[in-house]
Amino acid sequence: MARSLPLRISLIITAISAALTLIILLVSSFLIGELNLNQLNHLPLNRLAMLAVAFLVLLPPVFILSRILAGRLLRPLQTLTEKTRSYSTDGSPVSFLLDSDDEFAELGQALQEMQENLSDSHAKLELMAFRDPLTGLSNRRGLHQELSKLILWARQQESRIALLYIDLDHFKQINDSSSHAYGDQILREIAQRLLQVVKQQTRHSQLPFPEELLLSRPGGDQFIIMLPDIGQVEQAGQLSHHIIEAIQQPFQVSDRYFKLSCSIGITLYPDDANSAERMLKHADIAMYEAKRSGRNRSRYFLPAMHRQVEERVMIQQGISTAIAENQLYIEYQPIVHMKKKRVVGAEALLRWHHPKRGRLGPETFIPIIEESDQIGALTVWIIETVAAELRQLPSQKEPSKLSINISSAILNKPELAQQVNDALLRVDAPDHRICLEITETSLMKDIDNTLPLLLRWKDAGYSIWIDDFGTGYSSLSYLARLPIDGVKIDRSFIRDFDNSKPVIEAIIALADTMNLLTVSEGVEQAEQQQSLLRLGCDFAQGYLYSEPLSISLLTDKLEQQLLRESRQTLKFKPRSKTKLPF
Repeated sequence: MARSLPLRISLIITAISAALTLIILLVSSFLIGELNLNQLNHLPLNRLAMLAVAFLVLLPPVFILSRILAGRLLRPLQTLTEKTRSYSTDGSPVSFLLDSDDEFAELGQALQEMQENLSDSHAKLELMAFRDPLTGLSNRRGLHQELSKLILWARQQESRIALLYIDLDHFKQINDSSSHAYGDQILREIAQRLLQVVKQQTRHSQLPFPEELLLSRPGGDQFIIMLPDIGQVEQAGQLSHHIIEAIQQPFQVSDRYFKLSCSIGITLYPDDANSAERMLKHADIAMYEAKRSGRNRSRYFLPAMHRQVEERVMIQQGISTAIAENQLYIEYQPIVHMKKKRVVGAEALLRWHHPKRGRLGPETFIPIIEESDQIGALTVWIIETVAAELRQLPSQKEPSKLSINISSAILNKPELAQQVNDALLRVDAPDHRICLEITETSLMKDIDNTLPLLLRWKDAGYSIWIDDFGTGYSSLSYLARLPIDGVKIDRSFIRDFDNSKPVIEAIIALADTMNLLTVSEGVEQAEQQQSLLRLGCDFAQGYLYSEPLSISLLTDKLEQQLLRESRQTLKFKPRSKTKLPF
């Protein structure tokens, strides 16, 4: 409370008191001197002096009494002011209640209620800042806070911590097929299951903090468990096994049942990292390795994984630059008609000449790019490049065809499928001279959504082939519905020809029955070629015929073939021998 307020009140009271005192003195003088009103303006000087002296004598006591009165009146307000200044949301509560029954007591009651409301609001804000509203677990910010505290505690105790990064497999399908309400209910149930697993794992441990702080949900379908004071590394593996078992139990929401799995990455303090940030990063890397290994499993962090992640980031970030700076190019592996011994087409194989790492094969970067949406832009570039290079091939009676591989990652994402579809409809490709190769597994994954797309491509003039045929689980009923022109027998069967001969024979017989062409991949030996011919396969590709060629070398090869065929069609008649004139 400002110190001038009591002074101002005292001066006001003093001024009022002085005015009243002066009036009283004048009235008293009038009564004592028996003066009338007309004589009031003609008082003797001695009488005026007496009045002035009396006024000045009375003024100080009146002022002092006013100060005392103002201080007593404002003392409750001063008390409330001091308590308000000492109040802090982070400190101890302050009581604003007063032992009185006046307006100041009402003000104190209002301040008390305001303090309680502020405390509740502060608690709610803190909960929002550090807690996940869906599960009540620590969120990402709370996780960093608790993990940092746990690392400090472990450093003091000279103990080890395991961090388990849990990511649900294909959880998005639940939200897409049902609703987010179903997904939220399952996430809440998962939080309870994981909390029970944590409590079971730490039941014999003497921890200075509640088990709830060891489990957090940083966001989405991810959970993190901190396992402190572990004596052996195997304890983290045991915990991950219990987690996988708990997640695999069916979830019931209303009248529906759902099954899930999870991938887990494990890292250790201080073995792998000595800070919260690095532990989370390493556990995340290990979790992605678990997904790459087939999901529904756990993986410990290894330093080699970090290098793999760096390589993956380099490739994902560099592919746009590679397209823009012409670092990408295409080689074509010829496809041969075995009986006629002539090239009838070629498969387009993507290559990358990296400015620092040199030539990169597709097995190095294609799987990484398929994990991102960049596979759409890359496939569009391949389509446009193949369509342009197709025009460089020589004209023949039976025109050569070029085939393009369409990634399953495109078929599974409608926005990418539309991007590629627009490119296929936009390029000016000769009719049926571009073939689209799609793996059997990707076709069968979601046949009902893929079929309309294939029909559009077929109507646009593209041939469609099933790649790696025999490695998936095609149903004959589905196979009959597909607008396909042929199948390519996977190279794994050709490599192990003796054991795979019944399968190869069945594939060729099925193709003949359905009036489909067959191409055998990976033919490298003359014996393989002869066996395939005996089984009825007409087309093949592999190093027996040619390695992948640049478009210029493929053009030269086709021109040489055309020249040979033109020579064979010429019929030479032998000249009759004539006698010399002499």
